[in-house]
Order: sequence, then structure tokens, then C-alpha cells
Amino acid sequence: MICIIAGNYNEARVWAYGQHLTYDEWFYPAELEELYSRENFHVVVVGTAGQNLPQTYFEKVFNLAHIRGRMNRK
Repeated sequence: MICIIAGNYNEARVWAYGQHLTYDEWFYPAELEELYSRENFHVVVVGTAGQNLPQTYFEKVFNLAHIRGRMNRK
């Protein structure tokens, strides 16, 4: 599973399509709370993620995704 942090959903979808990923192989966290229900995934930052989001919010999303992504890895 891949968590795509992007400026918006469409940007994440275009990147995933370019990588030939199916919808069950990636997700875009539209809200910070969505990350609490997920674990064991890779994090990819694409496009304008750091530019379209306030810097503090981007850092929160990135750090939480990084932590949650490592949970229950084997």
C-alpha cells in the first residue's frame, strides 16, 4: 500500500495512474484523521503537496504518515 501525499486528490490520482497503480494499491489522506485507521504502508510525496498546504499541516501529515506506515511491518 502507498500513501500519496499530494496537493490534492487529482494530483495523487494522476501520479498513481502514471505508476500503473490500481485503486486498491494507494490512498490519498484528505484529512489527518484518515491516517489513524491505516498502518504498514509506504509514503510518497508528489507534486505541490508542500506548496498547497500550510507548512505546519504538511509536516503533521508527513510525520504521522511516516509513523503509521512503519507500524506492523515485518
